[in-house]
Amino acid sequence: MRPLSKVFNPKRNAVWLTTLLLCSALAFSATPQNQLLQKAREAFQHAQELERTLNDKTPEDRTRAEYLKVINAYQRVYLITPRTGYADNALITMARLYEEIKDTPAELKTLNFLIREYPYTPFKDAAEHDIARLQGVPDKKLGATTVDNIRFWEAPNSVRVVVDLSGSVQFKQGDAKSPDRVFIDISSARLNSMLAGKQMPVKSSLLEQIRVGQFDNSTVRVVLDVGTVGHVTSYALQDPDRLVIDVMGTETSPPTTTIATAAIAPAATPEPIKVAISEEVPPAIPAVAVAVDAAPAPVAAPIRPKAKTPAIAAKTTVAKPVEDDIRITPAKPTSNGDRSLVRSLGLKLQRVVIDAGHGGHDTGTIGPTGYTEKELVLDVAQRLRDLITKELNAEVVMTRDDDKFVPLETRTAIANQQEADLFISVHANSSRVRTVRGVETFFLNLTSSREALEVASRENAASEQSIHALQGLINKIMLRDKVDESRELAQLIQKSMASRKNSGTDRGVKQAPFVVLIGAHMPSILSEISFISNPQEEKLLRTPEYRQQIAESLFDGVRSYAESLSGTKTAKAQDKNH
Repeated sequence: MRPLSKVFNPKRNAVWLTTLLLCSALAFSATPQNQLLQKAREAFQHAQELERTLNDKTPEDRTRAEYLKVINAYQRVYLITPRTGYADNALITMARLYEEIKDTPAELKTLNFLIREYPYTPFKDAAEHDIARLQGVPDKKLGATTVDNIRFWEAPNSVRVVVDLSGSVQFKQGDAKSPDRVFIDISSARLNSMLAGKQMPVKSSLLEQIRVGQFDNSTVRVVLDVGTVGHVTSYALQDPDRLVIDVMGTETSPPTTTIATAAIAPAATPEPIKVAISEEVPPAIPAVAVAVDAAPAPVAAPIRPKAKTPAIAAKTTVAKPVEDDIRITPAKPTSNGDRSLVRSLGLKLQRVVIDAGHGGHDTGTIGPTGYTEKELVLDVAQRLRDLITKELNAEVVMTRDDDKFVPLETRTAIANQQEADLFISVHANSSRVRTVRGVETFFLNLTSSREALEVASRENAASEQSIHALQGLINKIMLRDKVDESRELAQLIQKSMASRKNSGTDRGVKQAPFVVLIGAHMPSILSEISFISNPQEEKLLRTPEYRQQIAESLFDGVRSYAESLSGTKTAKAQDKNH
């Protein structure tokens, strides 16, 4: 028999007993804490449901009492226990709701309470920024640009995302895998606290969701959870400041076009990870924050998508096959004797986007007796469309086919989405000297010409959009092959326009930074077809015969360009040229 001291070791038993009592105490104390966490989670979910119900109504139909009901629901999250990740999310959401009902004292009180009770919350800097803004105090600490809003437009084979900014920024684009995503880092920038706690699902085959968060103290990261895409491009614009992100597909999509504002989906409700998510409008607002990816990676190489159906406001006309004798012709060198990559690769002309300038509330130049530029150029553009579809057997897409306003950015987006081979923008000129007449053609490039910049300024000023942003856009302007081919197209169109009877002075080919041409992926020109400010010219422009002559001269230039490329040439076209 073993001695009793071997069986009952007092020292060892004391350790066992202490451990057992400690575990029991921890289990006992953990149970109430877990219960509080569960209650806080349920309260948070309930507050989100109330907010979604509120945001289903239009802003005009929402009452103060309904807002206060939602605010009280979020306040209950904190009152249950201040020791969960839901508490500061609830407080920042309360402050945003107070701002929506313009209750500044309550908003300030909530923001100050948030900073005091949660000094390490990721919402601290945004809260301090809002306090300074509400009190009218210069915010020296947060002098960085703020990311104020995110909008998106869906098209059959592309999605355009616009990030609204309070000032100019620097940015870089990268991508990451598993899952596939593209990110854009914006610096120096801060996320507007009004965007905290929101999500933006897109749910298209190209883009599933847009996320945004404060990546570090001076960087906002926009993350696009992408599907099967060809390439993603991003560039900055000014007046107002914004970042434009185009997500382009690789295959033909259904022909239904959707222009959408951001919609919000219910958020998952595990305890929040502290990075805020945002979206444009305030429908249902999940206050749970979602993590923003951290790993940068190189930008994916662009892939040219296949032809697709019309997008945005585009109108498409497809010609019937022409049963003429066909000959194969190699590409000719440009007028400078060069062979660009377009010509070396044997690329052909299949789709043309015609842009009738101005439209809707933007009348453009108005002639002495009231004939507007928007009326004139739409008529000429439609005549040019008919000629191209009939004579060149090419597809034509119109940026507008009636009297409506189309933003300059959207016109370029249409051309890119359609994967057009040419972009032709039709405009009419004006001068303070009424006797001035003539034609001139522009292509996109940088210039120091005062006269060219004056024309560009006049055409660009008619829109809400900007001329260009130095960041990023200069590179788009300076793409060598596109510039060379645009110059070639401009020269051929100008030669044809100037040779037309009664066309006036040949004012030549010029280069200028027109907004409507910036960002186009294909050769593009802007043609000033006449001076509508000249009384005699305006009288001629009112006649259909004269407008038809202008359209035919534009077409002759397009045909000359098409025939300088490799591809098929009809016998009918050859006979006309010999």
